Amino acid sequence: MESIAESRLVVIGASVNIASVAHGIGCRTVFVQKPGSPVEKLVDTRSNLYSMVDFVLRPLKPHAVVSLTETGLLPAAIAAERLGLPGVPPDVVTRLRDKSLMRAHIQGNLPDSTVRFATPTDGAEAAAIMRSWACEVIVKPRTGTGSSGIRRFSSPADLEHVGRLDSIIMEEYVIGREYSAETFSLGGAHTLLAVAEKRTSDRFIELGHMIPPSTLGPRDINQIESTVSEFLNCIGLRDGPAHTEFKISSDRVTIIESHNRVAGGRIPDLVQAVTGVDLKRWSLGWPLGLRDADCRTEPVAPAAASAFVTAQPGRVLSVSRPSTLAKAAGAAHETVTLFVEPGDTVRELSCSFDRVACATATGATPDTARARAEELARGITVTTGS
Repeated sequence: MESIAESRLVVIGASVNIASVAHGIGCRTVFVQKPGSPVEKLVDTRSNLYSMVDFVLRPLKPHAVVSLTETGLLPAAIAAERLGLPGVPPDVVTRLRDKSLMRAHIQGNLPDSTVRFATPTDGAEAAAIMRSWACEVIVKPRTGTGSSGIRRFSSPADLEHVGRLDSIIMEEYVIGREYSAETFSLGGAHTLLAVAEKRTSDRFIELGHMIPPSTLGPRDINQIESTVSEFLNCIGLRDGPAHTEFKISSDRVTIIESHNRVAGGRIPDLVQAVTGVDLKRWSLGWPLGLRDADCRTEPVAPAAASAFVTAQPGRVLSVSRPSTLAKAAGAAHETVTLFVEPGDTVRELSCSFDRVACATATGATPDTARARAEELARGITVTTGS
């Protein structure tokens, strides 16, 4: 392997933030973007992707092809495999992206960590399955992200008239608090870097995160680490980041879903504040030889939290920030990020992409960090109109 400075890194589907992190690694970077349509369309006909890899990427002699976006994960995996480069195998990426494949794969190996599931094609079939299960169910897209399209049903009668259900998975609803495990794996050794506690809306849209969780003890964390490691081994993920969502109740950790990428929702920023680990840098650079020590600085504070802001649907008329970001007692780092500006359109809150702003804060305890983040969020005003 050449030195990092001489290495060539290809990043598929980078955001401005990810591009900045990639440049900061110090290697030569190439960004592959496909304007006008989602990256996954490159994979509709695999031979089209092979042609792009052979005629565009291969002459560049890259040392790694990576992506940190959900739609770029599979193209990056296919490209890395075709070029003989380090990466996550495409079948593992596919298994994680398709929730029904993931459930089927772990059902026989980790029965205590999964739930009953089905892939009905219409509401009548779904209602019949729900009656046989005699429990509440969740219906969601098989490859969805950002809490989009998730619906909870308490009665089979509510499902009967839904009509056709395309590319969905129906799962047994699990009672309990929801969390996520942020891990990094090298050669099959999995490291639990942080556990994030979530605050969600009644439609399962994430409205805030907190690291570390205030509701879990050391015994819980040990159980989470063990279960998530078993899950990653079962699914076949040996290298790179993973963002695994789960619920814990009655001494049972139930896997909800997982992704072989860093989390969204500002969680990597919270992880870095509390642990010092730059997950984005490590996730981009591990195939080039970057390791923990290359991506770690001193932690900022013992705890960190985020709080998201929502607004009424309509055209954005004005946006205002908190009057000050003066540091509260024990807070070492605070940010406010606006996702909209005057003239933009705010949609009804149906997925994570409909949130309009975010505030983050650190603190001496999880509760003080959360309180400060929520205080900052309340100081953000987004006014909409027709």
